[in-house]
Amino acid sequence: MVAQALLFTKPDCEKCEYVKERIPENLDLKILDMTTTEGMAHAAYHEILEKYTPILVVGDEIVEGSIKIKNKMKELAEAQK
Repeated sequence: MVAQALLFTKPDCEKCEYVKERIPENLDLKILDMTTTEGMAHAAYHEILEKYTPILVVGDEIVEGSIKIKNKMKELAEAQK
């Protein structure tokens, strides 16, 4: 089983919107807003509070950067088929 992917975003973040627009349809992904209590709690748990969004967390792997995240989401979606 593939670990659930978490996508950390913030409002008014152009890179976050770019990534969200490219989420594969079949990808099991939870989007968390880092300005909410839930988002901050998850971000603190994954030790990414001080990082720039967007950030993709899959299990123990942390992926930063819009293009890297887009590619990782595509890879995850292929694995879930």
